[in-house]
Amino acid sequence: MTTVRSKKLAPVLLAGALAMTACGGSDGGGGSETAASGGDNEVSLRVAHVFPESSPIHRAAEAFAEAAAESNVEVTVFPGGALGGDTEMGEGLISGNLDCAMVNHPAAGMDPRLQLGFLPYIVTSYDGADELFYGDGLIAQNDREVLGELGVTALAFYENDFRGLTNNQRTVTSPDDLNGLKIRIPELPAYISLFQAWGAQPLPIAFPELYTALQQGTVDGQDNGVVLTFDSRFQEVQKFFTRTNHAYGVGVLACNSEIWETLSADQQNALTEAAEAAAAAQVEENRATVEEKLEGLREAGVEVTELTDDQLAAFQEVRAEAWAATTGTFGQELLDALEAASAEAAGA
Repeated sequence: MTTVRSKKLAPVLLAGALAMTACGGSDGGGGSETAASGGDNEVSLRVAHVFPESSPIHRAAEAFAEAAAESNVEVTVFPGGALGGDTEMGEGLISGNLDCAMVNHPAAGMDPRLQLGFLPYIVTSYDGADELFYGDGLIAQNDREVLGELGVTALAFYENDFRGLTNNQRTVTSPDDLNGLKIRIPELPAYISLFQAWGAQPLPIAFPELYTALQQGTVDGQDNGVVLTFDSRFQEVQKFFTRTNHAYGVGVLACNSEIWETLSADQQNALTEAAEAAAAAQVEENRATVEEKLEGLREAGVEVTELTDDQLAAFQEVRAEAWAATTGTFGQELLDALEAASAEAAGA
């Protein structure tokens, strides 16, 4: 039986860590030990993510590691951005310098086509999200195919939830209230255009640097789901939260395809099942704790705003324009298919 470990690396050790194999030695390629071991011998893999250890996503990573150990695969989890932000992890997955990661793939800059799911107001309910972002849903299929072309094997998708807005300046109940506010967002062209249309000043900042940026006033606010906002302790440096639900976010538990192919078929099947089970548990836990974490924000002194239908409609007015602006990236055929799937998921 192999052990399950979680590690954090000091920044000065990062370059060395990425150049090492998963077992601590060097094979010249920066990958796992699998190729040398072969078969069902013991395999060591690194799984990195940017989330705090208090988050459901980290617990999912640990659950994946525990299940993997049953198949003679030792998984070492590197939480909290120890191996870099989403961009660095995406690059590492493509190059093979990183074995596996739980990464916000739309925001990692791996390929513009992965940003499809970040278009505003695709779905407005968890039932709709389940139809499009998981299983054989249109967005899940798109993301698997694009990742595969990049040399990355998607094992399972996990939930980043519906995104809301926090800031330090004022209550936000309409797009006009965002005018002039510096808001940290993921580095997505369509997302930048969305916040500009609302009058904000969007600033892409790596997630591991976000708390400090909020604390120091580099940005006025940020957009993330309730659970991640609370688990990241942003309530310590933010005063207002608005549930705009402007986008539904998922991330992927994925591995470099060349490294993945060095595992035996039995190990691949076992790890895929472990990833799917861990992701499903994470989604369930995340949704079960949203209201609890929302109350936690209130208890910490954050003013929480729930929008009326009319107020939400004012934010949604930008949807058609934002979608149309991405035709060059996704093509009209895919956008039409997404529009149809979105309408079906909404019960239209």
